Amino acid sequence: MTDRTLIDPHKFAEGFATAVASPIDKQDDVVKEAKQYLLNYLTALYLVEDFNTTEKKNFNSKTDVHFEDMTFPELMKRVQNMNKY
Repeated sequence: MTDRTLIDPHKFAEGFATAVASPIDKQDDVVKEAKQYLLNYLTALYLVEDFNTTEKKNFNSKTDVHFEDMTFPELMKRVQNMNKY
């Protein structure tokens, strides 16, 4: 399989940030909550953009060995190299 479904970074990040946003009880918490929302949004945005870049590189490359063609040790090494988090 050479084609993968890519995630829309903006939709994913917005959905993620919305899901973790909590109701604001006090007016003093507005800035704090807004900063937390922005942090969540940007974290999700950059995470999914990294995912999409890796997905394109690993599954659409004509010269690179695809996951399905790797031995288990090769696959483990590839996963270790990709795991930045």
